[in-house]
Amino acid sequence: MSAAIRRVQRLLTIREAQETEAAVALATRLEAVTRIEQQREQLESYQRETLAALIPTDAAMLRQLAQMREQVREALDQQELRLAAAQSQLEQARAIWSERHQASLSLEKLIERRRQQEWVHEARRQQLEQDLWATRRAFDQAHQD
Repeated sequence: MSAAIRRVQRLLTIREAQETEAAVALATRLEAVTRIEQQREQLESYQRETLAALIPTDAAMLRQLAQMREQVREALDQQELRLAAAQSQLEQARAIWSERHQASLSLEKLIERRRQQEWVHEARRQQLEQDLWATRRAFDQAHQD
């Protein structure tokens, strides 16, 4: 392996480490979005089941129920904001990972092209050596006869 390929290989190792780091960040963001979505679903379930089941019997209970509904509605609004922010961060993490993944793929392709070029160069060199050896042998045989 040539020095140029070794240099690119070292760069590829660094890029792959960066890609792995970005993949971990992406997984973390995905977990956060999933967790926030589950919390939102729990709030919605609470709103549907608990608050719908309560039937106020007096004015104080009616006020308390209205207050609870307002609090759940506010919690849901906040959860939606958290979810939107988490999804935005997820998309940023996905873009970073994608960029780093493409960089790694590009370096892998570069290494493969360089290896192919070296192989072709080496094959041509060997063919030239064989041709020179055959020419010399034919020349030597012609002079011996």
